[in-house]
Amino acid sequence: MIGKLEEIKNYWSMRAEGYSESIIDEFETSRAEHWKSMILNHVDTDGPLKILDVGTGPGFFPILLGRDGHRITAVDYTEAMLEEAEKNCRRYNVSAELSKMDAHSLDFEDDTFDLILSRNLIWDLENPKKAYAEWLRVLKPDGKMMVFDGNHYLHLYDEDYADAHKTGRGEVEHRYIKNVDSNIIKDIARELPLSKERRPQWDINTLIEMGVKSVKVDTDGKDSYCTQCNGEDVYLPFSFMICATK
Repeated sequence: MIGKLEEIKNYWSMRAEGYSESIIDEFETSRAEHWKSMILNHVDTDGPLKILDVGTGPGFFPILLGRDGHRITAVDYTEAMLEEAEKNCRRYNVSAELSKMDAHSLDFEDDTFDLILSRNLIWDLENPKKAYAEWLRVLKPDGKMMVFDGNHYLHLYDEDYADAHKTGRGEVEHRYIKNVDSNIIKDIARELPLSKERRPQWDINTLIEMGVKSVKVDTDGKDSYCTQCNGEDVYLPFSFMICATK
């Protein structure tokens, strides 16, 4: 019987080609620049930064920031994703160090990176608290860790999010999922710890307990569902950005 990590890897292996097409689409439109502006709002980039991208997938962040001269190290546990990342880096003429690595256990020295980035990964991990601790370990003092993530499967356990999901507000459009059965990842998500946690509250509390200097959160308001509680509007975020300073 294969372990959960291998199940997750096998699913994303099937998704690699379609996911790669989705990031190319982001670069061919204006959406990639939106991501860069979000990063630059929180990070001083007067000089080249040493950046780690955890769970790089098809290489979105290496391309986005590598074109500006930053030194990018990108890791992923799925070989098929790394193959797509290598092709995409060649396509956009950027260089990055690409390595297979488990997000829970990184092969880097303490205090190595100026900036750590991650997009749509933490929710997909068996032990997100361990991963956060490991990322902070390799981050330099005063360095920034920026995490872009969401409450993707909270509707399986939370009534308020389930109501939002029924209205279609919580649905994610999978234009590039191709013929991959989405029930595979849904079944995996049922057993992942963050599918039961309201976020980013969980992340804020966890990072503060780990001793970060500050935590900033941006939900943008556009990716939240508004519901009523005791006559008051309550906003339930689906996606968010967390910026923690070590």
